[in-house]
Amino acid sequence: MRHYRLTNQERAGSGFTDQFVIEGKELVGAVQTLSFPLITLTGAVVDPFVVIRVDEGIAGTAGATLKAEVGHDKLNGAGSVDPNHWVDATTVKAATGINGTLIGPVGGSGATNLPVVVSSSTVVDCTITTAGSGVANFDTTTNTGQISIFMRIVQSDDLGYDQS
Repeated sequence: MRHYRLTNQERAGSGFTDQFVIEGKELVGAVQTLSFPLITLTGAVVDPFVVIRVDEGIAGTAGATLKAEVGHDKLNGAGSVDPNHWVDATTVKAATGINGTLIGPVGGSGATNLPVVVSSSTVVDCTITTAGSGVANFDTTTNTGQISIFMRIVQSDDLGYDQS
């Protein structure tokens, strides 16, 4: 997983501050659910408007689903495997017309439409799950493709007097 703090020009053009990139080849392990810690925040404000862009649909087992969701572990408890507070589980699996799809905020359980103020250490994560007909764990499937997650995160350091 890669994390990019967007430049001032990119921020002005897109409205987002951060981009996280997860590649299909990172989906490995004898499990059917993987959680990717995107960033750990302390002293920040996170806008609930989060977008997943399917750069290239992720390949998976034929017949099985492949879904991604984004949130933080504070509302559901540390280590939650269901962080759907900002983007609910939505397909990112390779299919005709999936490339370039934008997946926006969905009101999952515990969802909030207000910015979240993070005072104590909080992990923001993306969980990817495979399930359904013909499902296999991530070790037995070929996973190509890529998704990007865009977020607006204002950290306390961003609010200093020397910022321009």
